[in-house]
Amino acid sequence: MKHIVTLSLAVLLLTACRPTVPALSPDESCADALMAYAADYPAAEPQDLYKLVFQDLYGPGHLLTDSAACAYYINDELASMADSNGLPDYSYTLCDNRFVRVNLLLVQKGVLSVEQLTSAVMRSAQGLPQPDHRFVMSHSAAFKAAYDPHYRIVRSDIFEQELLPLIQSAQ
Repeated sequence: MKHIVTLSLAVLLLTACRPTVPALSPDESCADALMAYAADYPAAEPQDLYKLVFQDLYGPGHLLTDSAACAYYINDELASMADSNGLPDYSYTLCDNRFVRVNLLLVQKGVLSVEQLTSAVMRSAQGLPQPDHRFVMSHSAAFKAAYDPHYRIVRSDIFEQELLPLIQSAQ
């Protein structure tokens, strides 16, 4: 029941807060996208669904504005990561595919460099609205335990033009 309430709130937040985002096509539904996410990640809790909606709205706009700090945090996270996690190499956010979650394992494996990812993240954050930091949330403990998420958000056009070719050439 709490998943349904959170899902409803997330869809409401998504539709109410997206005045500059193109409308969804008639055959696309954010609710369907959230339900698919919940099915793909059964350990996801309501705050993980909220985080997904938040990322779809703000991309990396709530993160750092300094590339040196961004690179530092990527390197710091890489140092504490395992050799695998429960996430794909990359995945598009919700309905509009405006952003992509890029798994840091791609950096750990040498497919992408810290500099390439930092540059993509920093350029992706330019011009995005800055949310109130009181509403920024981490993944739930259950999600972290099940999937060990380590990723950065990149605008889909930057991802497709610059990072995806590198990923595909490494496969």
